[in-house]
Amino acid sequence: MSEAYGPLARVRRLVLAETAAIRWWCLVLSVEFVAVVAYLATTSTVTVTEPRYVVYPFLWINAGVWAMVRTETTSVDRRQWAVAAALAGGYLVALLVAGGTLQFGIGEPLMGGAVASIHWNIPGLGPIVVYGTPRVRLSIIPFKVVGYVAMTYLVYARLLDATRAVLSGALGLLSCVGCTFSILLPLLGATTLFGSTLTGLAWDLSTLVFLVTVALLYWADEVGGAVARRLGH
Repeated sequence: MSEAYGPLARVRRLVLAETAAIRWWCLVLSVEFVAVVAYLATTSTVTVTEPRYVVYPFLWINAGVWAMVRTETTSVDRRQWAVAAALAGGYLVALLVAGGTLQFGIGEPLMGGAVASIHWNIPGLGPIVVYGTPRVRLSIIPFKVVGYVAMTYLVYARLLDATRAVLSGALGLLSCVGCTFSILLPLLGATTLFGSTLTGLAWDLSTLVFLVTVALLYWADEVGGAVARRLGH
């Protein structure tokens, strides 16, 4: 066997890849840190009293992007893709509505009428872009949008696995224990996704829900296998 294709070569390539990934993430963290320090140094309107609230947005962004980058999608036929895409799209809308990012004035017009504005804030929390009509409004907070898109992408990847294994997308989803738990978790706890009345713990709870959800979705196969083994015993 050629040394270029032997076990040592594979280990070497893996180590080099992981080293490159670590360097890349160190660069990302450095840029985020510099952005926050620069913003605080150039504005007198923001005072940081709870440092964790500055860190939480980047936990959402970094964990979400990391999981998306490292998650590969399964190749499926057009029908399976359509089922997975439709379910994932509905999931994204549910998250946006539950988190207050997307609002509908169904019964009556939204307060404030038509709006188009940008509100500057600490990087991660801002800039906040608000745009909409009296009937539909989108409030874009960077870390929330990145987090919801990340969860949706992970759900989409797991749905592709499920629809490939089972003809029915719904049955495929239910057959995946890890997928079911991770998909339902943020929806069942939607009130903690920045809609909580427990204002003192809303950020902490929503961040915890997000990180647990991303972990469950990313390691869905391992979670499902572990639960299945436990139930088997």
